[in-house]
Amino acid sequence: MTDPSQTLTTYFSRSSSILLLAPLLESPDDSACIDLLTRDPPDETNVLCVTLSTSPTERLSIWQREADGGLPTRAAIVDARREMTNGQLPTSEAGSIPVRGVPEDADLYDIGLAIASQLGAWKDTDETTVMCLHSVTSLLAAYDTDQVISLVTALNTLCEHLGVIAHHHVDPSKHDEETVATLRPLYDAVIEYTPDGWIPTEREKRTTTPTFRSTTPPPGGSAKTDPDHPETVPMRHSFDTVLGLLSSPRRRSLLYNLKSQPIDEIPLDQLVEEVYNIDRSLPIRDAPSREQIRIECIHTHLPRLEEAGIIQYDADADTVHYTTNQGLESFLRYIETIEIG
Repeated sequence: MTDPSQTLTTYFSRSSSILLLAPLLESPDDSACIDLLTRDPPDETNVLCVTLSTSPTERLSIWQREADGGLPTRAAIVDARREMTNGQLPTSEAGSIPVRGVPEDADLYDIGLAIASQLGAWKDTDETTVMCLHSVTSLLAAYDTDQVISLVTALNTLCEHLGVIAHHHVDPSKHDEETVATLRPLYDAVIEYTPDGWIPTEREKRTTTPTFRSTTPPPGGSAKTDPDHPETVPMRHSFDTVLGLLSSPRRRSLLYNLKSQPIDEIPLDQLVEEVYNIDRSLPIRDAPSREQIRIECIHTHLPRLEEAGIIQYDADADTVHYTTNQGLESFLRYIETIEIG
């Protein structure tokens, strides 16, 4: 448990991503949020607030109520409720805080892009940038769970790269234990509210540079006869062929989707839609239109996969037949874990 006389930041190093588990819109949640946003003096801080739960005015009022100091050097709010457009939020002191809205039909890609754009605009400033996402609970209520996890993973990676210190709010009472357990490993640290106080947990920092061998089990898993050696899985494609197939991010999305299909044959339109959704869920990926993805699939990716004997494309029926291969799928699971978690 934490000492009430200490701030929450006392219990963490400069973790770039923190999961804040507490009932939303209640006093402990509010005070912890401002505590994490004010680990440095306001004049040494840039603050980005991403809100899906309440209005920008309400988020600002929490700052004014809970923070002892003035406004940060730079502040901005991304209003991801899809209920307002870009504008300015008046303040009682230093000017106005810009509010960036998202389109009414916004998806996770639009939200991720708005966040990445604002963080990128501050990347060369001298001040420390901190971010609050309020909340992952609201994201999970509105979007597919796997896509939310992909967005969270991408944002945490981006924040680590840019030196941003971010915390994400989650109300554990709104989710089952499995969902909360899935979220925990995505963060450097977790701070959880209980009736007896806060419980902080910080992941042990790596002392060596991570490698494929140390971070992810090798393709095929461990051999039953010798757990220290990878199991050999038959691969009918050469190593160079596999690397060539996986060199294109969009073709990787295509293969990730195909290996996860419950049936061998899938309509091309469905495949295009699902690849489109995968790419748009990752801010680090470009996301062209569905039509452009369809053209790329027909003229580039499907012929390449057909040549390798992985799929058969029926142009008349507009269907793709996928041929299962244990070795390739084992390798794909390995690469997918490294790329998107």
